[in-house]
Amino acid sequence: MKKSIPAFRLTAGLVAVLLSTQGCATYRPAPVEESALLAQAQEQAQGKVKVSAAVLGPREAKKYFGTAMDHKNMQPVWLRIENKDDEPYLFLQQSVDPQYYSPEEAAYLNHFSTAKQTLEYGLVSLLFFPLILAVPFHYISAKIANRKIDSFFGSKGIENNLVMPNETVSGFVFTPLDKGTKEICFTLYADTADKTFQFFVKVPGLRADYARHDFEDRYAEKDLRPCTVKDLPKILEALPDCTENEKGTRHGDPVNLVIAGELEEILTAFAAAKWDETEELSFKTGWQMFRAFLFGKTYRYSPVSPLYLYGHRHDIALQKTRETINQRLHLRLWYSPIRLEGKPVWVGTVSRDIGVRFTTHSWYLTTHKIDPNIDDAREYVLGDLATVKRLARYGFLPGSNRSTAARPAKNLTGDPYFTDGVRTVVEISQRRGEPKSFDWPFPLPDVKAENLEPSKGSTV
Repeated sequence: MKKSIPAFRLTAGLVAVLLSTQGCATYRPAPVEESALLAQAQEQAQGKVKVSAAVLGPREAKKYFGTAMDHKNMQPVWLRIENKDDEPYLFLQQSVDPQYYSPEEAAYLNHFSTAKQTLEYGLVSLLFFPLILAVPFHYISAKIANRKIDSFFGSKGIENNLVMPNETVSGFVFTPLDKGTKEICFTLYADTADKTFQFFVKVPGLRADYARHDFEDRYAEKDLRPCTVKDLPKILEALPDCTENEKGTRHGDPVNLVIAGELEEILTAFAAAKWDETEELSFKTGWQMFRAFLFGKTYRYSPVSPLYLYGHRHDIALQKTRETINQRLHLRLWYSPIRLEGKPVWVGTVSRDIGVRFTTHSWYLTTHKIDPNIDDAREYVLGDLATVKRLARYGFLPGSNRSTAARPAKNLTGDPYFTDGVRTVVEISQRRGEPKSFDWPFPLPDVKAENLEPSKGSTV
């Protein structure tokens, strides 16, 4: 029995070391298949220059690069530039995104932590001493894996360089993480004429609120309301003044925004203006929103609370955030049966959040406080779409009841607001261009305080 004890201890120690080394840092990215990337890529050609672009979602990025890059707020964008022109074109990664990560920086940020590897197994060895033999293995394995990461990332990045005549280059630009619809816009520089390419790519991984809807089957053909530009003012005049709560017993924010355009046109136009899609409201996203509020963090895709129109909650919500979740512009849109010259018409409301406060009216215990000058948010949308040249036409029509700072209306959470009662009406353009105004006389409302009545259902 005495002879068997040392043998048992030795065997147990060796088994422990063997098991512990199974957790050594290893780096095994899958081969990057250019044919697969080409199959999913979007293509654009200008003259004799053709560009292909694809964005890797979190799972693809982990597959091809062997690390959870989204945890580092990083997203690989694959580009292929084919130059059959007679002159060279200069490609710069900064044109794709000024906040890009160099391949070396991206590799470093995705390194295994040698200190963490050493500390973890050093502490475990205090409980089971033979495991201390595994500490050097883990340290060395992390160092080896990190060298492989450096080499791999460096070989897959696309360089800042001239793309010479009859040359094709391809590789990745490591950009900050975007979810939903990602805009990829960059310029190739040449002596004669530069070429600018703009792509809008759907990135997998975001559970956007609009994804739960099937808009095509919302209305029967007989229920659609086709109209011309001339007819539209009369039709919009019949819209409700305000959104409502679920039971339809209380009024919410005013209906102050009308957008004509297909869903994809709206998403790409707002993506160009740096607005983000919103995630579905769930326990996970509600908790994430609460944490962002507690710690003063941003949450670009945070859900918005439901408002109701046409008997159902909003169909699309978009937002433009600042440094924290407390401050953002956000809009809600409802898919209506109105068709402006064949295009779907969406009606909705937009406001600016200027703070967050606790509330007992929602299970996630927070609600936003809005800027009382609600018309400023409406005009911000118009300015954003004009800036990125995605407006085909725009105009203004009377809409909700008016109110003033002295006699404000209130929304569902009791925040006061004032408005001139005008609705901004925009038609989205598929391509960049200069906007034209709708051929309507602008009904500038008389907003003198003595001529105003408070909004229906509001508290004054």
